[in-house]
Amino acid sequence: MSFGFESRFYHELLTESGVKPKKLLVIGCGAGVEVSHLADETGALVIGVDLEVDPRWAKPNVLLLRADAQRLPFRDGAFEASYCYHVLEHVPQPPKAIAEARRVLATDGMGYFGTPNRSRFVGYIGGRATTSEKIVWNLIDWGKRLQGRWSNEQGAHAGFSRSQLSRLLSASFPKVESVDLPYYLGKYPKLAGFWRLMFRIGFAGFVAPSVYFRTRCRAGAPGRSS
Repeated sequence: MSFGFESRFYHELLTESGVKPKKLLVIGCGAGVEVSHLADETGALVIGVDLEVDPRWAKPNVLLLRADAQRLPFRDGAFEASYCYHVLEHVPQPPKAIAEARRVLATDGMGYFGTPNRSRFVGYIGGRATTSEKIVWNLIDWGKRLQGRWSNEQGAHAGFSRSQLSRLLSASFPKVESVDLPYYLGKYPKLAGFWRLMFRIGFAGFVAPSVYFRTRCRAGAPGRSS
C-alpha cells in the first residue's frame, strides 16, 4: 500500500469538503503506520482503533487504542472525520460498523470508506506485494469463486461491489459519493486515459480492484456528485 498517496488523497477530499478536523478517527488502523502518515498530512489529532495495535507508532498527535469497529468507545459526534480503508470486508457485521462510524461523527462530518471490489477481474494492483504474491492471491480468489465461496463471510478477500457498498453506506449516511475515478486518476496518472475510458464505457466495475466512497452526515454538504 502506498501510505503517502492514500493520506494525500484523503487530505484532498477533506479540503474539497471544507472539513478541517481537529480529531480524526481511523477505523481498523492495523499496527498504526498509516495513522502516522494521516497525522502528518492532516495536522489533526488522529485516533486509530483496531483489535490489535502496535504502541511503537504512537506519538504526540497519534493515539492507538484496542477497540472493536462494531462498538466504538467514543461519544456521539466526537470526530469531524473518519477513515476506514479496507476494513469492512473483515468485520462480521459491516452495517453495524458503518452505523457506529456515523454515530461518532459530528453533524457536518465526513467519512471515507474503501474495500476490495467484489466484481473485480484482478485484485491487489498497486500494492507493495511482489508480483508472484499477487499472482498467487488472485489464483486463490478465483479458486474460491469457482468453489462458490466468494464471500467475506466465508473467509474470502471479496469485499463489496460498488452498488453493494453504496447501499450499505446509504443506510446510515444521507450523502454517499463515489470517489473511484479521482482515486484512480491520482494513483495512476500515467494511465489517466485508460481509467477515464473504463469509467465512461462502464467497465470500471470489473477493472477497478477496489471501490471508494466519501460520506457526509448532512445531505447538503459540499462534494462531488456521484
